[in-house]
Amino acid sequence: MRGFSSRHGILASAIILSSVSLGLGPKAQAADSFGSFSLQSARGYSYQRGAAPDGTRAERFELRSGDCPASTGDCQKDRERVEKWENKPASRLDHEYWYHFSVFIPKDWPASGSINTKLGQFHQFGDGKPPVLFQIQNGRYIFELSNPSVRQADPMRPLPPLRQVGLGSANAMKGHWTSITVHAIWSRTQAGFIDVWVNGAKKVGVKGPNVDRDVPVYFKYGVYRSFVSRLKSDAPLVVWYSSIRRGSSQEMVDGTQ
Repeated sequence: MRGFSSRHGILASAIILSSVSLGLGPKAQAADSFGSFSLQSARGYSYQRGAAPDGTRAERFELRSGDCPASTGDCQKDRERVEKWENKPASRLDHEYWYHFSVFIPKDWPASGSINTKLGQFHQFGDGKPPVLFQIQNGRYIFELSNPSVRQADPMRPLPPLRQVGLGSANAMKGHWTSITVHAIWSRTQAGFIDVWVNGAKKVGVKGPNVDRDVPVYFKYGVYRSFVSRLKSDAPLVVWYSSIRRGSSQEMVDGTQ
């Protein structure tokens, strides 16, 4: 994959764009750009638009101890979050999509040990586990693919994933933008695949089924953590996002146009 250059000035979630279908062959009629996003937050400080530490216009998410939106039931389930989630129609199964997001964590980002802090998710509507997580755990930023052959009834009793891939250390991410590009066909068949690039370097390539039910896949971003009663530190978490994009080609999302 060539031609990567991150431009963080575009915030696709800040505007609602109409979906445009392009002819991509028999496998895909993928929508270009995301539609609208909704915010899950507990406090006024949780979400703002402004400048990241490097001056880039971005979306700022802040999670403090006890921040659990009433609509999510997190307070009763040992979870905390501030996230934006994509509204329907989202991404259809058995269609080809490209995605991009850039994430920035500050230099004073606290260590969280074995507690997983999710910074980007691909989820499915309805009850069940997300197909793909991007999360910091034990000092590493990790790609996690859930096992599509098993349904998970209780998110607080997580099942073993099908695959985990380390994308880099959390320390290396501090004070810098990390650019994530995803190329996927979400499917319950062997036609499915997921490829992931981090700062232009390919890190993940998996083929085969990658979802466990026949409903669309949507993107979430912000800060989410579970099993918070195990935390040894309740320091606030602040993260910035920019360049949130979905498209039908690499060129539409990787910042070259």
